[in-house]
Order: sequence, then C-alpha cells, then structure tokens
Amino acid sequence: MLPVELTIGSLRTTHFEEESNNKDLRANLDLIKERCEQSNIRQAAYKHDVERYYNKRVKEKAFKVGDYVLRRNEAIRAQPQGELGPVWEGPYKVIEANRSGAYTLETMEGRQIQRTWNARNLRKFHF
Repeated sequence: MLPVELTIGSLRTTHFEEESNNKDLRANLDLIKERCEQSNIRQAAYKHDVERYYNKRVKEKAFKVGDYVLRRNEAIRAQPQGELGPVWEGPYKVIEANRSGAYTLETMEGRQIQRTWNARNLRKFHF
C-alpha cells in the first residue's frame, strides 16, 4: 500500500474489511489442494501429449540374428578419427538380439565383440 493511500484514502482502503479479508484468505487456503490437483492433472496431460508427439516420429530399428550391420565409429571413441575419418565401421554380424534393443555382434572372422551395442549406433549393411 502506498503512503498516499493511507492519508487521502482510496477505494482499496475505504472498502477494506478485516473480517471479509480473513474469510477470503481462508477460502483460498481451502482451495489450495484442489488447485494443486488441477495443476498436476494439467501437467500429466501435457507430458502425455509431448510423449505421444515424440513417439509418433520415432523410427524404431530392429535387426534379426544373422543380419549384417555397420557400427557407428563415434560410439566406440577408441581413437579420434577427425572430421575426415570414417563414420561407420564394419560389417559385423548380429548373433544375439535382446529385448531392450541391444545387440551382440561378431566380426566377419567370427570373433565376438565383448559388449552389446544399442540399435541407434548400428545401421543395416547391404552387400
């Protein structure tokens, strides 16, 4: 409140009733839980819409056992290749496919690669 309003008076100061103000504050306190719940519902609906929008545009990659794939060079990070280095290396053969999108690979000589690789780091290879 401004000091001028106290001396001259304004609509806000002349119509101020303490009991009415306290009732309004109590009513607002009673509505806090309801407003929180409404906010949580709106937030969940928004997250659901964003998830649906994202999932519509995702292209899933699936490889079968026996498929030949290339492995992204960037995912290995063994040696920096520079800008002009190869992006993909391989081919490798898929020998096991897990439900989570991870694949076990082996080289063309038959040596198994020790760790599994996610589908986003693999690309189908066509002879």
